[in-house]
Amino acid sequence: MVDIEEIEHRWIESNRLIALLVLLEYEYPEVMSKIECTQISDEDIINMVSFALDFESRHWAEKSVTWIESGLPINTAICDKLLKISSSKSDSQNLRHRSLKQAKRWQRAVGT
Repeated sequence: MVDIEEIEHRWIESNRLIALLVLLEYEYPEVMSKIECTQISDEDIINMVSFALDFESRHWAEKSVTWIESGLPINTAICDKLLKISSSKSDSQNLRHRSLKQAKRWQRAVGT
């Protein structure tokens, strides 16, 4: 896997979310501890996950849902994307069910 320093370098050079996608290959808590001393912010992570949920390769959506299951805090936009995935017949049943579960969990937590 690409090390965090290289990912940060690519991010700084390009300022494109696609440069951060490879972070999803790591475990969520591991990434969060490793980026503390980098220029990759928590907001960048949230934006990257949101981007990954829409990405053509569903591999990144699967990885994003795994991060959400591992405790990544989400927002309304990500919840909406999870709900969209959950109703998309082009996504796997596993991804649809996992996405719906995480969206519903967030909705219960925020009282919607």
